[in-house]
Amino acid sequence: MDDRGRPATPVNDPAAAAAEAINAALADPVSDRARLAAAAARWNLTPELVDRLRPAIDRMRGTYRRVHQLAGGDIAPEPAAVPVTLLHRTAADPHGAWRYRIDEPRELREGPLAGRTVTVKETIAVRGVPMTLGGELMAGFVPGSDSAVVERVRAAGGVIAGTSVCEDLCYSGSSFTSAGGPVGNPWDPARAAGGSTSGGAVLVATGAADFAIGTDLGGSVRNPAAWCGVVGLKPTFGAIDYDGAMPTERTMDHIGVLTRSAADLPAFLDAAAAPVDGEAYASAYRRPVAGLRVGLLAEGFGWPDRSDHRVDQRVREAAGALDSLGMVVAGELSAPLHRHGRDIHLPISLEGGLTTVFESRLQGNNHTDPYHPLFGAVFGTALAERPEDLPVGGALALLGATVLRESTHGLVMAHAQRLRRRLREEIDELLSQVDILALPTVPMLPHHLPEDPRQAVLESDLAFEMHDNNCVFNLTGHPALSVPCGLVDGLPVGMLLVGRHGSDARLARVAAEFQQHVFECPIPATTP
Repeated sequence: MDDRGRPATPVNDPAAAAAEAINAALADPVSDRARLAAAAARWNLTPELVDRLRPAIDRMRGTYRRVHQLAGGDIAPEPAAVPVTLLHRTAADPHGAWRYRIDEPRELREGPLAGRTVTVKETIAVRGVPMTLGGELMAGFVPGSDSAVVERVRAAGGVIAGTSVCEDLCYSGSSFTSAGGPVGNPWDPARAAGGSTSGGAVLVATGAADFAIGTDLGGSVRNPAAWCGVVGLKPTFGAIDYDGAMPTERTMDHIGVLTRSAADLPAFLDAAAAPVDGEAYASAYRRPVAGLRVGLLAEGFGWPDRSDHRVDQRVREAAGALDSLGMVVAGELSAPLHRHGRDIHLPISLEGGLTTVFESRLQGNNHTDPYHPLFGAVFGTALAERPEDLPVGGALALLGATVLRESTHGLVMAHAQRLRRRLREEIDELLSQVDILALPTVPMLPHHLPEDPRQAVLESDLAFEMHDNNCVFNLTGHPALSVPCGLVDGLPVGMLLVGRHGSDARLARVAAEFQQHVFECPIPATTP
């Protein structure tokens, strides 16, 4: 049984159920009359016009049926049988960070990641392992193939140790919305671990895995990295293939990675990411840091009613210490739109998520990347048949995006996209003056886990308060790396390093030098 009392291998096949529902809808025009009436009402079309359009719509249905038959009626390969052990909320999982442990052979492997253990966020496909997206909605879905990043990590000799818990449909930057319960911070289990890649950060921090693969739409790799005291990299946009991961907004979705030592990042990137200008990451990493110029991004500090001045001070001290590595600390630089980053991010992610997650059933439109019919069909069937399993954050996003998009006709989202271009230009201009920008990863220390997660999502900012500095670089696509830079009240603080597009290896080298010569974060006190 899983942690929600359901069989680890579902009795009912969700793929078969989805295929049956689709076949029934395509075979019987009458079955869709209620949907047709609802669509007509939504667009204020008269019943008379609907009656005139019905024959043409039925002809369209016939075309859909032929395409479905041309594909053989199959919507995915059968998942391979993989022995898995549910670890979540067991004695071996004191922080609630594991989902499934993969009991695969650990034979001697070759490659840049030979023998290194890797956990994978449960929103990223691992063949034969349930991919539950942190919640109830996709319970029982088992992908039949690996995501692109997992496939590359395996080919490089990495050992996929299992999957890690994440926030329900990723709608939180904290760690209290997972359907299986909160993920506790390894430094203080009563506090949040950060999210939405919450479990992966904990497993790396406690030494249960060498790497954790996660997704990052607005800080979901770097937030937990900062609060758990590990290194978290959101690479340059598109460097790591997103295929096989749950999408939300395709122009801001990133695959990221967490690890304890920044020196391990070049090997991972050479295995998992596309090379920068044809140069291997390991080669670019070997370039010295002496002479690099660093600027403090002024708007990343001193957020009213949000920043902890002790966090700001620790990051300023850490950035100042970079001069001991031979770098030049150039003082503060200003990007005024940074202060509006979270506001700019919201309409784009909200309306993009409406299109990608809900309307196109996790497939997206207007792109030529791979599509995954089973994934979309199972999600769509679950959404239609079990809407009560949608998390409160997901329901909030669905309804809010629908109302706001239709009332503004997409105008505000378009404004946000234009402001996004200006924001990127501001950051690019600063990075023409310096090589690296430094600022707090998260403006505050990890908050205490709420007693009522649902109410916390609705009545407070606990699920999103930590995004201010991070989400900007999902908008701009610049690589951004969080490195632990000290402790406040016994809790870790992260310094965010941001570089030009393609400078991922440079950020890793600076972070590694910082860890070696300035501050190396200890193992959390609550590690088993």
